[in-house]
Amino acid sequence: MISDQFKCIFVEVPKTGSTSIRSIIGEPPKPHQNIWQICSSISAEKFSSYYKFGFVRNPWDRAVSLYERKEGLTLKPVMSFEQFIEWMRFASCTSIHPVPHRYQLDWFVNPHGEVIVDFIGKYENLLPDWARISARLGIRAELPRLRVNAERTRDYVSYYSQKTRRIVAERFAVDVEYFGYRFGE
Repeated sequence: MISDQFKCIFVEVPKTGSTSIRSIIGEPPKPHQNIWQICSSISAEKFSSYYKFGFVRNPWDRAVSLYERKEGLTLKPVMSFEQFIEWMRFASCTSIHPVPHRYQLDWFVNPHGEVIVDFIGKYENLLPDWARISARLGIRAELPRLRVNAERTRDYVSYYSQKTRRIVAERFAVDVEYFGYRFGE
């Protein structure tokens, strides 16, 4: 998502607070594009001068959020959490929009696998990371909490068996390692 007002590029990884951030910096003409897709659609000068950022989320927590979601591809009514995790093991995409991403890291890299954004925040640190970004961009708005699933009352850890925990660890091993995520942290 390109914001000419704030001179930034926001990479919207689903289930990482993107709706809240978009409410401040604007709506994209085409949602959920990775950084390379965005880079290919604008001038090199604009791309290099704009601040590029996005957020990632603990893969185990993100899987629960994807399962519990109310919008888009809602699978909870037709499969158990364990079945959903099994499906994720083989699914090429975990987003409602068909995208070429296997990992969250894929949203932030060029075709050579090099990270080409200025900052990748963590959903677990959303408010302090947003404060850092908004200070950099001169944004004075507090981040609202939009599209929070009020029905989700349990911690993500309680959803998992040893088997499903292992499946997510293997399926998203790149994100776990690159971003330093651990189960239960």
